[in-house]
Order: sequence, then structure tokens, then C-alpha cells
Amino acid sequence: MHFQANAAASSSVNAAGRNALMTSLTICSGFFICWTPLQIYNLVSVFSGNVDFTSWFYHFTLVLVVANSCINPFIYAAKYREFQTGVSSRRASDACCANRFTLQEVRLEHLIVEGK
Repeated sequence: MHFQANAAASSSVNAAGRNALMTSLTICSGFFICWTPLQIYNLVSVFSGNVDFTSWFYHFTLVLVVANSCINPFIYAAKYREFQTGVSSRRASDACCANRFTLQEVRLEHLIVEGK
């Protein structure tokens, strides 16, 4: 029985390690894909002496760089069950509390109760 518990724990650790490795590789791949075009453009511009900051390709590379900051939450959302569960529970708590009063409504209610 002790051996079975250790095997199950070891399997769980291996699965978690594989998941972390795949997530890290996905994040690094996204970083590489988003940043490489700009770096190549900069190297070519420097060595050719022709720097054009108005070209459509330069602006496209900047969009990719900015997109890199946005893709990580989506990667985590796709890879981690804890993250998915947290987002789901957050949406559920927001839905059940959608009828919360605004600060202005609370102040108005306070004034009505006090008779001011």
C-alpha cells in the first residue's frame, strides 16, 4: 500500500512537472515569435544604414511585441486547471453579487433613513 501511494504521488509530480515544462516552452515560444521580427529588423537596419521607423513592417513588429504582453494570461488559462477554476469561481461570485448597491445608492439610502 505504501508503494502504491508513493507511485501515485510520483506520477502526480511527474504530470505537474510536464505541465510546467510545456507551459514554460509555450511562453518562451510566444516570446521568441513576438520579439524575433523586431530584432531582425533592427539588425538589418543597423547594418544596412537604412532605418525606417515609418514602414508598415516596423509597425507590425511593434504590434507583435505589445501582443507578447497580452498572450501570457491566455496561455495560463489554457494550461492550468487552478487558473481555470479561479476564473470560473470569480465569474460565479460576480454573477451572484451583480445586484450590489453603488456607493451613491448607499449614501442616498443613508440620507433617507436619517431623514435629512
